[in-house]
Amino acid sequence: MEDSTWYSLIEKFVLTEDCFKNNDVSIIDNDGLQHYLDNKEYMIYLAQITAAIATGNTTIKIEQFEDFMNNENNQVLQLVVKEVGDDFTAHAFYNQANSGTFGIHTDPVDVFIQCLAGVKHLEVEGYEMFLGPHEIAYVPANTPHRALNKEKALVVSYGIYDTETSSSIRKND
Repeated sequence: MEDSTWYSLIEKFVLTEDCFKNNDVSIIDNDGLQHYLDNKEYMIYLAQITAAIATGNTTIKIEQFEDFMNNENNQVLQLVVKEVGDDFTAHAFYNQANSGTFGIHTDPVDVFIQCLAGVKHLEVEGYEMFLGPHEIAYVPANTPHRALNKEKALVVSYGIYDTETSSSIRKND
């Protein structure tokens, strides 16, 4: 799928009532802080997500993304399911160039990062790398890393054996 198609697809998805009802959606600001969007009133959520898309200076994070990515063409997801069953999480990160991102951090679980569109620059243990469409990076548990949003990109992060995400994510700190 072409980059523009992926971007259009994700923008349309986050505007749906289905996404509002079934996914935790947040933005990551330029200070690296995560802010969850309204999950009680669809119209408030719609205004918040529309503003985030329009301004382009934040990263949009969509949690519970497993179902969206679950199709027979997703070879990465097929490998994950084959190895760990359903003991994983999938989070999408959609960013414009130079938009907000988390600082250097570690995850308590192994993570696979799949680039769907654009170019995703990463720093892993102090070394910079980048992923193009269909490329994957592996980040072992407890490895310092961060995204460098130098270019527009859409990635999915698969947390292996991640069954406690809700207690380990940053909420408006």
